[in-house]
This record gives sequence, C-alpha cells and structure tokens, in this order.
Amino acid sequence: MATAHEIALARIVNFAFLLGLNPAPLLEEQLSHAIVLHQQALESRDINPFIQDLDALHAQIEEHWARVHADMLSTASLLWDIDLFQRFLHSKLLEDYANEPFAVSGRMLRLAESTAEQEKRRLTAPTNEETTTLDQEYREHVVFPLEESKLDRDCVENKLRAVAARQGRPGNDIQLLIDACDWAKLAAVLLSDRDIVINLTQRSQTFAEASDKILTGINRVQNKYFASLSSPSMFTLARPGYQTSPSPRRSFGWGIYDVIARGLKGNSPSSTVGTPSYDRELLLGEGVSAQNLPLLTKVNLKKME
Repeated sequence: MATAHEIALARIVNFAFLLGLNPAPLLEEQLSHAIVLHQQALESRDINPFIQDLDALHAQIEEHWARVHADMLSTASLLWDIDLFQRFLHSKLLEDYANEPFAVSGRMLRLAESTAEQEKRRLTAPTNEETTTLDQEYREHVVFPLEESKLDRDCVENKLRAVAARQGRPGNDIQLLIDACDWAKLAAVLLSDRDIVINLTQRSQTFAEASDKILTGINRVQNKYFASLSSPSMFTLARPGYQTSPSPRRSFGWGIYDVIARGLKGNSPSSTVGTPSYDRELLLGEGVSAQNLPLLTKVNLKKME
C-alpha cells in the first residue's frame, strides 16, 4: 500500500503534467496551488496533519476538472468562449482607449444580449421563476467562461450590457463615464481594465501586441483626471472643481450599463446574409456564419436526440 509521501509525490507529478496541457486559467491556478501545498507537506517533519486538507483539495480539483472536461463538446465550447471573450476585450479596450471603433455582431452580440436580458429578469422576474434555455446559455457561455478565465466578471458583464443596449454599434464607454463626472466609477473601470490587460497579455499574443496601445490610453485618461489613484474609493482628482459625487441627474455608476440594458427591447437586427460578422472573420473564416451556429448545451443536445 502506498504511503502518504508516495501519494503526495504522485499527485505533484500528475498535477504538473496536467499544467502542461494548458488548462483554463482558474483550473491552472488551482493545480499550481495544489502543487505548492503538497510540496510543503512533503517538506514538513510530519505529513499526517496535512492529509485531510490535501485529500479535500484533490477532490475539489477532480470535481473541477470533471466539469471543465465533461465531454468533448463542453470543453470545446468553453475554450471557444474563453477565446471569444479575449478577442472581445481586445477590440473593446482598443475602442475605449485608442479610439478604434468596434462593431459587435454574431455570437458575441448574442452573449451580450443574453447578459442584458438576465439583468432585466433579475430586476423584474419572480425569484422562483423556472430556469429557461436562455438562463442555461447565460450560465454556460457567459458566467462559466468568465469565471474560468479569472476575469473581472462584473466589469466584463457591464461592457456586454452596454454593447447590447446599442445593439452592437460602436461606442466609447469610458467617455460616457467622463461625461457623467462619476469619478469613483471611472476609477473602478480604469483599475479593472488595467488588470484585464495585464492578465490577458500573458495569455494571448494578439493581446500582447495591443497592450502598449491600450495601457497608454488608460494612463492618458488616468493622468488627465486623477492626481493619484489607488482604488475606486481612494483617489485624488487632478483638477480642482470636479465633483466626487455627481448630481442625480448625471449619476452614472455601474448602473449606466444596467439602466441602458433595461431599455433594451427585443432582439437586435440580424446581420444580413453575406455580411462578414466579427465572429466569422476572427474565428470561423469567411465561409461560415457564426450567428447561425447554436450555443450548444446539454439542454440543446437532449432536444436533438
């Protein structure tokens, strides 16, 4: 029978091998953390006090891995969505900080509209309302990939709701925050966007190539409006006279995206046949229309069987 030391060592080898397969960021972090804890246990004089926690961590990783790799379709869909969000943020941040207009269509617009619809349902629907296919799509194709990407989910969903509100048309959301004079919210977005750029630059060559341009834009906005910026609640404005709390008439808040989303009515117009979509150009090639592809889930599969 294997000893506790042998089991811990075998786990380290297995975790390291799985890390070499380039798992999703959240799973990668969990595996790396598990390796460190198992190494610490092996280096201790007595491994027995660590066994219960190590076993619990191993069980968590098994459960997490099983969810991410439930089947070929689920894994492919997750990785596709993660890549899609990276591409979306790449173009959206260039629009906000480098004045490069960005129109959203196809699968990405559908996910944006799904996110906006969820907010409307949260505000208006009874809490015991039955789960719908739309709810399932939102959880599987927005929440799941954003969490596995270790991205700021609130920040990204705010961007999605703003995109949905203007039906995918270009728009600079940073300028809206500035026009509203809500400096605390602008501070929060600048800090979150900076973190997104730093994180994704390490994962994506495409993002790395644009990171300097985006960070230059973030720095330009920050230096223009803030003398110092540590957190959304700790900052000093660059010029005297700015309002730290905008009047209700001009209040923006995180709620600007929410307010816009509440006004969203119906679905956005479909792209015309033959018009290249954002998704088709970036992900599928010119011959396939991404907006015509279903967001496959187990619910969809049951219906098809």
